[in-house]
Amino acid sequence: MTTQTTGPGTSAGQTPGLPDARGTLAPDTTQAPLKMHPLGLAAALAAVMIPIMSFFTVNVALGSIGTDLGATPAVLQLVVTAYGVVYASLVATGGRLGDGFGRKRLLALGMVVFAVTSLLCAFAQTSGQLVGARFVQGASAALVAPQVLATLHAANEGHHRTRALAWFGASAGLGTSLAFLIGGTLSDSDLGWRSIFWVNVPIAALVMLGVWRFVPETKAPTRPALDLVGAGLLGTALTLLVLPLTEGRATGWPAWTWACLAAVLPVLAVLVWWQRHLEALGGSPLVPPALFRFRSISVGLVAGLPFFLAFGGFMFVYGYATQVAGRTPLEIGASLLPMSLGFLVASLAGGRLVPRYGVWVLTLGSLVAAGGFAWLGAAGIADTAPALPAVAVIGIGFGLVWSPLIGIVLSQVPGHMAGLGSGLLITTMQAGLGLGAAVIGSVYLAQTDGFAPTAYLLGAVMVVIAGLTRLLEPRR
Repeated sequence: MTTQTTGPGTSAGQTPGLPDARGTLAPDTTQAPLKMHPLGLAAALAAVMIPIMSFFTVNVALGSIGTDLGATPAVLQLVVTAYGVVYASLVATGGRLGDGFGRKRLLALGMVVFAVTSLLCAFAQTSGQLVGARFVQGASAALVAPQVLATLHAANEGHHRTRALAWFGASAGLGTSLAFLIGGTLSDSDLGWRSIFWVNVPIAALVMLGVWRFVPETKAPTRPALDLVGAGLLGTALTLLVLPLTEGRATGWPAWTWACLAAVLPVLAVLVWWQRHLEALGGSPLVPPALFRFRSISVGLVAGLPFFLAFGGFMFVYGYATQVAGRTPLEIGASLLPMSLGFLVASLAGGRLVPRYGVWVLTLGSLVAAGGFAWLGAAGIADTAPALPAVAVIGIGFGLVWSPLIGIVLSQVPGHMAGLGSGLLITTMQAGLGLGAAVIGSVYLAQTDGFAPTAYLLGAVMVVIAGLTRLLEPRR
């Protein structure tokens, strides 16, 4: 078993085993590159899958939740968006906490809180109680996700890091795809919708034990200060954007929805100013502008945001459209299995293909997904059989983009900033998934028979993403 107490990265002239100027112990370069214990890697990947799956499993149980708790459609939307908005708003802060106090420690704490809030969700007797529990559950998820990605980045070196990041991408995407199958199976059982929260408790306990036993502790050499003002501004901007996009169509787009949308840009402008101002004063901004000096971050997120938006939008539209077509939650989840398998295989293959073919892997994956969407739009979803191959192709295309994109975005980030880089990446990921459900979902719902046009639109978005991936090509 290989253990380590610090992140990788030996400065020039640094003696192995002695701290460098950042206070980080140097790995012995005469030995093999750092590598996490296989059980530690498995525990970390399981930890990140649980919050991701919780975001999507609720979608297939909304009908029974509404019937049992007497919730209106608007409140049911809040059950989903409260989790997603808090998750995206606080994940960068979660990464900063892990950098300062230890990523393993914060990961274990996040799993404990996630288990407790899952119990609160399962015990909820009113829709208001469920929304409140989901709000806190989103905060606990924001503690978990950045610690996993930062640990994989800091506790592995060389090809071990590439492989670990490929597994992270595969796990995240696979968890998203399988969430509909698991959520449908549980909500259709005699235990009802509460079982989708009950099941989190024993799984979280088992994962926490694995994390505590096998995951190495890593952290930054100094404890960064928290930027609570920045976190508040980011949360406000996301709320002002997501809330009207999810509630506007159902409420007839009243004046408050337009006022919220109009306020997004000014709040974002204040956020950018505050981050630059705080950095100029020598403080610790939530999203340091210095991160965007790394080309992999600045360019990678430009390609990443529309990609995650397309993924989130597709998952929502497919789930909703198949329910309208009369499928049960279990049938919906089963129909997504080809996508899950294609995603898993392509994610693992992408980690091996990128060192040889570079960014072209992402470009090819985007075009493959675009072809899959065109195929699915033509096949439709009235009959399951013709749609299954198209869904599998979409999964392969997504898998060739998701995992390599994560590795490329973090490739230039130094180990002591791994938490910041990971937090920013997951913020973009979660914001994109939430916005995709709101934006692409609104496009679909605004049409009488909107599945085929929406599928073609998603295909066009993937073609645009294919062009954006070319910007990731390293400069000569």
